[in-house]
Amino acid sequence: MAMLPERWARRHRVLPLAVERDGLLVATSDPLDLDAERAVGFATGHRVRWAVAPAEMVAEQIERWYGEPPDETREARRPPTEVEHLAFGAEGGGDGAGDAGASVVQLVDQLLADGIRSGASDIHLEPEEQGIAVRHRVDGVLRQVQLLPRAVAPSLVSRIKILSGLDIADRLRPQDGRARVAVAGAVIDLRVSTLPASHGEKVVVRVLDGRAGLRTLDAIGFAEGDLRRIRGLLEQREGLLLVTGPTGSGKTTTLYAALREIAARGVNVVTVEDPIEYRLPGIVQVQVHERAGLTFGAALRSIMRQDPDVILVGEIRDRETAEIAIQASLTGHLVLSTLHTNDAASAVTRLIDIGVAGYKIATAVKGVIAQRLVRRVCRECTGSGCGACADVGYRGRLAIAEILVASAEFERRVASGAPTEAIAEAARLAGCSALWDSGMALVARGETTIDEVRRVAAEPARPEDQCPVVSESPWIEETGRALVRTVPQVSEPLRLDQLDAVILALLRWRSGR
Repeated sequence: MAMLPERWARRHRVLPLAVERDGLLVATSDPLDLDAERAVGFATGHRVRWAVAPAEMVAEQIERWYGEPPDETREARRPPTEVEHLAFGAEGGGDGAGDAGASVVQLVDQLLADGIRSGASDIHLEPEEQGIAVRHRVDGVLRQVQLLPRAVAPSLVSRIKILSGLDIADRLRPQDGRARVAVAGAVIDLRVSTLPASHGEKVVVRVLDGRAGLRTLDAIGFAEGDLRRIRGLLEQREGLLLVTGPTGSGKTTTLYAALREIAARGVNVVTVEDPIEYRLPGIVQVQVHERAGLTFGAALRSIMRQDPDVILVGEIRDRETAEIAIQASLTGHLVLSTLHTNDAASAVTRLIDIGVAGYKIATAVKGVIAQRLVRRVCRECTGSGCGACADVGYRGRLAIAEILVASAEFERRVASGAPTEAIAEAARLAGCSALWDSGMALVARGETTIDEVRRVAAEPARPEDQCPVVSESPWIEETGRALVRTVPQVSEPLRLDQLDAVILALLRWRSGR
């Protein structure tokens, strides 16, 4: 107790437990309190490792150890050194077991609340040899926030299973469920997945914050040129519009934002999804239920009899779904859907691979948006690291996109069965800028860094690999203007490849400042 003055412990509601090899173990009810972590580290000179416990229990122990000490032996007054003692009470039957059950409930509530407050899209509980690692995926990057004792794993997993309606007795098979919690007045849906692993069951909780489904296209953070192209595609009255990218690239958020803009026109919008991630007001959403026979294909057939103007298909997974979606797009409906491909041109190849005729694709597809998410430079510290961004230099995410708009040459090549490279070339000739170009436009504005763009998009090996329509390449255009303003006089004209090299060097210098 002498390590941390009483006023610090009371002010930050923390209790030192033990000095360990890798730092000072400190009990808290809020492991994301950065001010408390800095204060305790400053006061003690130790790296702080949090042990989570209910707030009431921490307060009670602070009173016990910092208040007037009772007439007890020194051994009886020794503070607990294991997390479970504080978090779960004594083991055993009777009242102790009841206290432990209540503490498990509080701990799970605290873990979920901390993850949601941190802005995590996923909360991972990973069993390891040393304990249960709690990790948050924030802005697309996983980071560990604490390590719980292995002894708490069975109770922890069982509590989460109860919340999400899973079988607590079945620990040998993967399970999936859903739950709903209220945090700070907001109702949050959770999607829970369990997986048997070598050290126990791993649990991943996907946080489905309904407020994310209410974002606008402007709020997603597309570059201005990309946003214009996307809105141009949404003006179509019929045809197929695809959004592609890996899991977690923001496809659903983009589609929902697009639907909100479309629905404002007074049209009938119907979706078929598996699962429905966010509830959208004014839009009819249908949940796939394969056991009951309600597949994507069956749902689409029924939707076609519901007088729809716009249809969202959560994902095109098979030939049946693809054929019905294309047929709908060719009969006066605007159809939006997703595919898991790395770039825009590959979406066409994927449709061909699952059995759709090239001439149908050429006629139906009006555009493809391949997107990724990059982390936004923290506006509070401009990347140097602060409390607002948990010292990582980034806070929030922005979308970068490769946007393919169908042209006559694109349609000709698709209909003739041209390979992916030829389709990609047709897209570039029509002004399609690559993911790298889109990312560089954000770098030029100081919104993200080259390292972030490189993390999600391939850097062109040679200048000629970039979009040949320079005026349509947003990062070259925007940075070039800034360069001209900064350096008004040049001894001789620069070739395009030299200009690219100069701009790229400047951007690298800027992001490394």
